[in-house]
Amino acid sequence: MKKSRTIIISCAIAACLITTTAQAALHKDSFQLDNATITSVHTVIKTHKLTCVELITRYLTRIKINDLSLTRGAPINAFVALNANVLSQANELDRYYARTGRFLGPMHCIPVVVKDNIDTVDTPSTSGSLSMLGSQPNTNAFLVNKLRKAGALILGKGAMDEFVSGMNGISSKSGRVGNAYDPNENPGGSSSGPAAAVSANFAMIGIGTDNSGSVRIPAAFNGIYGLRPSAGLISQTGIFPRGNLDGVAGPMARTVKDLAITLSVIANAPDPNDPKTQLEIHRRNTYTNYLIPDALEHKRIGIITSVGREKTFDKNSKPAMKIFDKTFQNLQKFGATLVRVKLPQFNGRRENNMAGEIQDINDYLKSFPSTRQNFRDICKSGRTQVFNGVKECLKHIKETAKKNSRTYHRTLKMFLANRNYVENIMNKNKLDALIMPINSHGAASYDDSGTNTGLGVSSNSGLPAITIIGGYTKAKPAMPVGLELIGKMYGEGELIALAYSYESHFTEKHSPKILAPTKPSPLLNMSIPQMNNLFTLIGYDAYNQYLKNSNTQMIKAKQFAALVKLDLSKNIGKSHALQKTRADQT
Repeated sequence: MKKSRTIIISCAIAACLITTTAQAALHKDSFQLDNATITSVHTVIKTHKLTCVELITRYLTRIKINDLSLTRGAPINAFVALNANVLSQANELDRYYARTGRFLGPMHCIPVVVKDNIDTVDTPSTSGSLSMLGSQPNTNAFLVNKLRKAGALILGKGAMDEFVSGMNGISSKSGRVGNAYDPNENPGGSSSGPAAAVSANFAMIGIGTDNSGSVRIPAAFNGIYGLRPSAGLISQTGIFPRGNLDGVAGPMARTVKDLAITLSVIANAPDPNDPKTQLEIHRRNTYTNYLIPDALEHKRIGIITSVGREKTFDKNSKPAMKIFDKTFQNLQKFGATLVRVKLPQFNGRRENNMAGEIQDINDYLKSFPSTRQNFRDICKSGRTQVFNGVKECLKHIKETAKKNSRTYHRTLKMFLANRNYVENIMNKNKLDALIMPINSHGAASYDDSGTNTGLGVSSNSGLPAITIIGGYTKAKPAMPVGLELIGKMYGEGELIALAYSYESHFTEKHSPKILAPTKPSPLLNMSIPQMNNLFTLIGYDAYNQYLKNSNTQMIKAKQFAALVKLDLSKNIGKSHALQKTRADQT
């Protein structure tokens, strides 16, 4: 056991990330990652102020210094794994640009973090589960190929709630993810890692997946924009198909423009291997055409006050309601008309939304030499956190409705009925969009009782939704408070227009205050394989200490901070000792 806890140092000097040249590049100009956008990155590359290799080195350096930093209590811990090939891939883009004078595509050299359930050939896909440790796909997800063809660089995999079950960033693979604004707080989930990474400027773009709010909740909690697209707009091929019936992939970004550019790349064509994308879908050539500053003028937006019997504002505190009211006032100030809307006949039941997933997961696991060959293997591994043991996991298999069963098709009919119902209400009231708080409590909270995405307005209808930030709490640090705009089917462009208009006028903005350690981080000298070993070790220890025999499925911030501190001290010491031995030998 001791042997498995030791981080093996096996990189050659050339493979280590932070060289003297790279360190010098960090101070080459005034370009700052905190304000970086796709446009600003392309500008500095065009003006030869920064190469792609230098840019990616800066991101990797920031991750090494800050991702596991304990200066604010618990670490952010946004990554499951980094891409060991990312610098060589950045070098290829530099060579292409030097040879042609052109960018490879609209996302040339843009660092992207994808959720751990999205396949890449560079890093394992574990879906946040220790049971899937070492499961390495041999092909990229369809959307990853789209990103790479556009010139994007997959920086790594973002941590997530295990098997997309949760909204707290807890898993047997990573332990605990922290909120970028306050790492001791809830990052939201299940796309916790990508959202926190984008917010903390560890990457520029995040790709998550969303069932009951798994893009929208972490986007709101971490103060960024997140889009749940219409069903079928983005391919699900190469994504671990948990809850495939209503699951979708969606982009996250710090600006609406960056989100629109990303959506244009990953949603511009059907996937021959995903029937959902082959339906009659009104695809847009580019979503950047919807970046209209005055788009809110003369628009009508419905404030959802109730869904079925559930009221969307009944859990809010006075400070939260004050921010919501201010958001509504701002929307009116920016030109919109607001009306109150109820959805009494909406069916928000979610208990059958995983119908068909056992067969889908079995097919997925057989598509490459994965660690587990079927769902039963996952259960019997005894290395999962979400099912409370092997017996309950096997029970889940037995009780989940099969693909193409009566329950499966009844659920699809419910989605369609909900979609027609919502769009009819929008048409009747001449509404361009609907709006409601992501969380009626306001900012990030571990109390999920006020989470409105779980009411299913977008998830149970297939309609698109985008997060906006309504304001910030007065606490220190100030925490973002998010709402979602919901549109008509394939109305992503119109939602982007509204969000961009709101962003253009909304002047209040607080960014996460990422505090670097007072001493140089010893992680700077680690290679990417060493960092990945460390991420795995931390998750393994967290699982065994706090999740393996617990029914809470939770790790407190202080507990995780102490665990990470111990793992860092032990393994960095071993790394330094091994480095010194090798240096003495040479």
